[in-house]
Amino acid sequence: MWVSAQKGEMGNERADLLAKEASNGDLIDVQFTYSKVQIRNINNKKLAENWQCRWMQSKNGEWTRLIYPEINMTRLSADFYYNQIITGHGIFGSFQNRMFGKDCKCQCGEEERIKHVLLECPVWAQQ
Repeated sequence: MWVSAQKGEMGNERADLLAKEASNGDLIDVQFTYSKVQIRNINNKKLAENWQCRWMQSKNGEWTRLIYPEINMTRLSADFYYNQIITGHGIFGSFQNRMFGKDCKCQCGEEERIKHVLLECPVWAQQ
């Protein structure tokens, strides 16, 4: 309902009085909280920070951490062989030795670690 200048209307007069009292007060008597979106964003940020901290302090994943030093919330799309390369699992001698007790020597005689095969091995250098 519209009232000209809001004069004489009991509800409007009461609202004006309460507004004046609130503006003259020293303390804020109403506490607003975060919205659902703000809470979700704050929690996602904390989750990423905690995950990054755990990622950097982990004893595992040293090779993968060289490739991906920063965690990322987006899903990677990779195939079977790429996953073996970035994790150092599967076909590499050091993994086969650790999991199944198989020989872990490379064709050149060194221990067959992922880093060795990709970056150091003279036999695989040409590949």
